[in-house]
Amino acid sequence: MSLLDEVVLERPVTLLAAPVGFGKTSTLAQWCGHTGSTVGWLTVDEFDSDPDRFFRHIVSAIQVALHVHGRSDAGLLLDIVARDVIGPWPQAAGWPDHYDELVLALEELEHPLVLVLDDLHLLTGSEARDILARLMRLTPAVFHLLLSSRSDPELPLNRLRLAGDLGEVRERDLAFSGPEIEALAKLAGLSLSAEDAESLHALTGGWPAAVRMGLLTLQHEPAPDFRLAGMQRIDLPLTEYLTEEVLASLRPDLAQFIMRATIGDRIDAGLADELHGGPGGAELLAEAVRRGVFLTPESDGVGDLTYRWHPVFASQCRLIMRRETLHAAHELQHTAAGYWRTRDGFEAIGAALAGDEPHLAADILTERWPEVLLRNDARALLDLCDRIPAPFADDAEILRLRAVGEFLEGQPSSHTVTQARAAAEALPPERHRRFELIDTLVSVFLAPDRPGPEEAIRRGRAALGDGDDVPVARALGHLLVGETMAQLQSDPIGALSHLRKGEDLAIEHRLPAMAFACQSASSVPLFQCGQFAEAHSLAREAIGRARRGGRHWASLVVPAYLTCGLADYWHDDLGAATRSLDQVVRLAPSRQEGYRLHAVLILTLIAVASDDAAALERAQTLAREQTGTPSTYLAGFVRMVDAISADARGDQAQALALVQDLGTSEQHPLVRLWEAETYRRAGDAPRARAALAGIPASRRISHIQVGALLTETLLKLGDVDAAEAHRSLETALEAASPDLIRRPFIERALDLRGLLYDHHAWGTQYVALVADLLARMQDHGNGHRNRSYWDLTDRELVVLAYLRSPMTTIEIAEALFVSSNTVKTHMRSIYRKLGASGRRDAVRIAVDRHTI
Repeated sequence: MSLLDEVVLERPVTLLAAPVGFGKTSTLAQWCGHTGSTVGWLTVDEFDSDPDRFFRHIVSAIQVALHVHGRSDAGLLLDIVARDVIGPWPQAAGWPDHYDELVLALEELEHPLVLVLDDLHLLTGSEARDILARLMRLTPAVFHLLLSSRSDPELPLNRLRLAGDLGEVRERDLAFSGPEIEALAKLAGLSLSAEDAESLHALTGGWPAAVRMGLLTLQHEPAPDFRLAGMQRIDLPLTEYLTEEVLASLRPDLAQFIMRATIGDRIDAGLADELHGGPGGAELLAEAVRRGVFLTPESDGVGDLTYRWHPVFASQCRLIMRRETLHAAHELQHTAAGYWRTRDGFEAIGAALAGDEPHLAADILTERWPEVLLRNDARALLDLCDRIPAPFADDAEILRLRAVGEFLEGQPSSHTVTQARAAAEALPPERHRRFELIDTLVSVFLAPDRPGPEEAIRRGRAALGDGDDVPVARALGHLLVGETMAQLQSDPIGALSHLRKGEDLAIEHRLPAMAFACQSASSVPLFQCGQFAEAHSLAREAIGRARRGGRHWASLVVPAYLTCGLADYWHDDLGAATRSLDQVVRLAPSRQEGYRLHAVLILTLIAVASDDAAALERAQTLAREQTGTPSTYLAGFVRMVDAISADARGDQAQALALVQDLGTSEQHPLVRLWEAETYRRAGDAPRARAALAGIPASRRISHIQVGALLTETLLKLGDVDAAEAHRSLETALEAASPDLIRRPFIERALDLRGLLYDHHAWGTQYVALVADLLARMQDHGNGHRNRSYWDLTDRELVVLAYLRSPMTTIEIAEALFVSSNTVKTHMRSIYRKLGASGRRDAVRIAVDRHTI
C-alpha cells in the first residue's frame, strides 16, 4: 500500500506488471479502499480491442467514479454524450468524436483522479492501444493512469521511464518474503517457525498463489515442519490452476511450446528452436517473454542472453508433461542435455539426470567439469557428484572431481583421492591420460598441500606438454599456469602465451566462462609488458561484463580488478584504486595469493599517502595473513609492506634494515624502486644507484621507468648537477606522458616540486603535464590549512601554476576544460589578491611568497 501511495499520485502513469497469481487485482482493490483519492476502475476484456467500445468504457468508468464521490468539479466530464442524438435517449460518448472533449474535461478537474485499467494484457487492438497512448501523452497533472497487466503492454513506456514519469510495481514487489509468509500462515491459523517460513519461501519463490497452495497443503498436517522438509515443488497442488489460469488463456501452439520449453529451468533462443522441433521456437519464446509468462531474463556475463522460468511454474508444467507423456518428457530432457553440453555443463548434467540418463550425466561431468567449476562454485560441483548414482559415482574421474569439491569446501579429501587413483588403473588409455592431467593440475594448483608457485608452474607445463588431446582439461591447465605466472610477474610474455592458448581452446570448444577467465587474467601480464592502456581497457571491459551478468563477485574478475586498481593508482586516482584493490583482497581465493599481495602492497602505499593509520595497520595485517609458500617476489612484497609501515612511523633505521634484508636476489621492480628511494632519502646515493641498477632493462616499463628516472633525477640534483637533473626530468616526463603516469611525481613531491617549477623556464615539451603535476602537488601539500579571504582558491592555484608556462589564455582554458572568460576571471582574482600588475609579476610574487 505504501509503495502504491508513493508512486501512483507522484507520476502520471504507474505500471503494475507481474504474472498470473501474484495478486495484482487483489492488491489494486485493496489500495482503492485504502486511498482517499477518487478511483475509476475498468476491467479490460478481449472485446475492448474495439476502439469505440474501449473509449466508451473509459469515459463510463471515470463518470461512475466522479458521480459516486459527488465531485463538484466533474460537470464537464459527466455531460459528455453524443451530439447527434437519435431517438429519445442520449447515446454514450464515442471515439474519436468525443476524445478532445474528454481531454478538455479532464483539464477542468481540481483534485486527483486515478483510472485503474486491470487485465490490460487482453487489449490487443492497435487502435485501442492508440487511445491509451494518447491519454498517456496528454493527461493533465491531476489525472493518473494505473495500468495492471501480466506483461509490459505495447505502449510508449520507455519515454515516460526516461523522463521519470513512470511508476513501476513489479513481481519482486508483490512476491512474499519469509516474514510475510510467516504472518500469512498465522492469519490462516497455521503456526510456522521463521525457519519453516523461509523454507516455504525457497520452495515457492514467494509466488503468492504457490504460497497459498503450500499453506493449504500444510494446514491439516500434524507436523508441518516435517512435511515441509520433504516437500518438493511438484507437491504444490497447482497443476489445475496453471492449466485453467495460464495455459488455457494462451493460443494452443504457444501453450504447447511452453509445456515443452519448461522441461528445464533455463532457456535461450537456440534451445527454444531445438525443443520446438525447428525454426519458430525463438519467436514463440519472444512472445512468451512479451506476455510475461513467468520468464526472467538473465545473463552470466560470458554467454548469450538466457531466460529462467519461475521454478514452481516450470516444475508444475513438467509434472503435467510427465503425467501425459513420460517418454516425450525424457526425449525433451535428452535434447536439452545435448544442447547445453557445449554451452553450460551444469544445465546439461541436470537435464541428463532428469531424463533418467545417469551415464550421460557422468560423461558430461567428466568432460565439462572445469566450466562447471568456473561458472558456479565448489559446492555446486560437489552437489553434482552427489547426484550421480552408482555405479557411475565410483568412476575414477568422478571420484577425483568429488575430491576437488571436498577440499575446496574445506572437507577432508585424501581418502577420496586415494580411491580415485586406485580406480584410475582400470581406465582405457585416453581416459587415463585425461585423469592424469586433471590429477596433476588439481594437485599442483588447487590442492591444500600444493607446492610453491615456481614448482607448480614447472609441473603444470610438463603435464601440458605438446599434445592436443583432452582440450577442456588443457584449457584449464593453460589458465592455471598462465595465471600463476602472471602472479609471479617474472615472465609476463610466457604468462600471456598460456592464457591466449587457453582462450583459443575455450572458444574452439565453447567454454565461455573459461574464455572469459583467460581474458580477465590476460590484463595482468599485459600491464606487466607495458601495454598500460590496452590492459586497463581489457580489465574494465571484463568487470563491466561480469557486473552485467551478476558475477562481479566471482574470482574470475580478480585479475581485472587488480589491473584497474594498479592503473588508477599510477594515474593518481587513489579513491578508484582503493575500491578496485579492496575487491581483490575480498574476492581472491588462496590460489590467487599473488594478486592479493600485490593489491595489499599498493593499499599500503595509498594508506601512507592518505595519512590513514587504520588503513596502514589493516594492510600490514593482510600482508601477514598470506598463506602457502610465497615466491621470492611475493616474500619481497610482504617485507616491503613492513618497511613502508616502519618508514611511515618515522623509523627510517628499521625501514633500511628491512630493505637490506631483501638481499641481492632478484626482486620485483617495484620493491627495488622503493628500496632505491629509501636509500636516496637516507642520503646513501651509492646504494640507491645500486638498487636502480638491479632493475633489468626489460622490466623498466611505464610506471617503473618513470619512477626510476625520477629517482635518478633527484640523485643528480643532489650532486648539484641541475642541467643533468632537468634533462633526466624531461626524459621522465616523456615516459609518463603517453599513459599519464602521475603517481611517481606526486610521491616525490617534496623534493621534486622546486625542480618542476624551474623546469618551465628550462624549457619543456610537456607544459600541460607539468602544470597538472604542480597543481596536484599543491593540493597534496596544503593539508587542511584555514584560508583567509586573500588566500588563493584551489582553482586559482591551478591557474597560477599554468601562468608560469608559455601557454596562452585560450590554451590554459582548453587544458582545464573551461572557457577563456573563466580563466580571465581567475587571473583577475589572482592579480588582486597578490597585488600584481600582470602575469609575470604574479608569478614572481607567488615564488617569493612560496605560494608556488
